[in-house]
Amino acid sequence: MSIKHLQPVAAIKIVFAIILSLFSVYLFFEGTSYGIILLGAALKLSLREGFELDLDGKKYRKIYSVFAVNFGKWKNLPSIEYISVFKTIKKNRSRVVTAEATLGFEVYKLNLFYDRNQHLEVYHTDEKEDAFKVANHIAMVLDIKVFDATEKG
Repeated sequence: MSIKHLQPVAAIKIVFAIILSLFSVYLFFEGTSYGIILLGAALKLSLREGFELDLDGKKYRKIYSVFAVNFGKWKNLPSIEYISVFKTIKKNRSRVVTAEATLGFEVYKLNLFYDRNQHLEVYHTDEKEDAFKVANHIAMVLDIKVFDATEKG
């Protein structure tokens, strides 16, 4: 049995990535190398991150999906004790020639804990409901508890 979760991507990004890909192929066949740059941008737009658990083989991998093709290296899955959902701030730095701003926004992360304090970060999302949906799915399959660490205290 296998569990796979990929972060959602906006449909407009996929449409734009497909258009860029087609245009990059056209430019490449016209003899210009600008098509390669556009293809790189299209691949970045269509990139989705996630994870996959192979329960039969007791393995896991962090996956990168580009146009529904998954990449990732399988690793042995340790004995998982519990799953934790917590809230943190993701900082993003924006720069323009003379100005710089650091913006922060809330994200929810899922960690699988093993060996008391070792953990695997398997998922992150902007929505609390999505985080708990994925956490409860994993917990049900692995028969472990979910801990809510989204609130302090």
